[in-house]
Amino acid sequence: MKYEIGKRKNGAAKTFLATVLMLGAVTGIFQGMTQVAVAAESSKVTTLATNYPVSARTTTTPEQIKKQDGYVKPNYNIVNNDLESYRNSKPTANDISRDKAAEIGAKALWSVFNLDLTGKTIEMGYNAAHDTVRAKWSGEFWVDGKKGPEHPVYIFTIDAITGEVYAASYGRIISAKVNLGYDANLAKNPTAMENIAKQYAEKLNVVGGAIKSATIASQGSSYNDPTVNFRIVGENGQLAIIELSRYDKALLAVSYNGDVLEQDATIKQLEKELAEMDKAPKGSGTAVLESKSK
Repeated sequence: MKYEIGKRKNGAAKTFLATVLMLGAVTGIFQGMTQVAVAAESSKVTTLATNYPVSARTTTTPEQIKKQDGYVKPNYNIVNNDLESYRNSKPTANDISRDKAAEIGAKALWSVFNLDLTGKTIEMGYNAAHDTVRAKWSGEFWVDGKKGPEHPVYIFTIDAITGEVYAASYGRIISAKVNLGYDANLAKNPTAMENIAKQYAEKLNVVGGAIKSATIASQGSSYNDPTVNFRIVGENGQLAIIELSRYDKALLAVSYNGDVLEQDATIKQLEKELAEMDKAPKGSGTAVLESKSK
């Protein structure tokens, strides 16, 4: 997926940052988005611990996922995801099990998309913690049993220690041929779509309480589906991202508070690194980024 920033200043650099952050993911859903820290709304960046106390292993999920009215656990199959990025990454004794994570994710997909996974197969992958990045379980359900950009897929991401739901998404193929480019009119007049995003956010209770605001954040595309993201802020300070299709206003993804905070922090770190590149002598920009990645 590719995203272009909608409400960040200084276009070129900010568009680059947003594109780097969003490639392959609606907010970190697809295959291990780099997440480095948690940023508070006050703009203070705090390190996200990857060593959890034993008492933290409570499999807590967001309030909006806990309220599963009518949910009945479906009979699904679980297999390991064969992507190379998962092959050498093994869960630790502190992580919740693959099957437990799959069930949390199945509930999340049911809550967001009313998806019944009875008789279906969930492919699970584990991303180990490193530096300040928390360990994650990711689950995929490929609708037609085939993998690739021509095939629809549901995906969820779960904190491997706490069981917190980070994100749930749906990547689809639409039959119509539509413009995937930036919609300037939507950027200038977002109110109608912001109201739709707010309605979805309220229905799903994505911030666990009353909503303070819903504002357009970025435009992009998922497969051949033009998309738009909205930043949801709760009266309680909780954050979420709602992704809608610009084609038919369908809900495509929800990213919850933990995921949004990590995204914000990643952008802040990239902005800092780009600023350092600007200050560095010509020809040393690559070295700056390489030193930061070590």
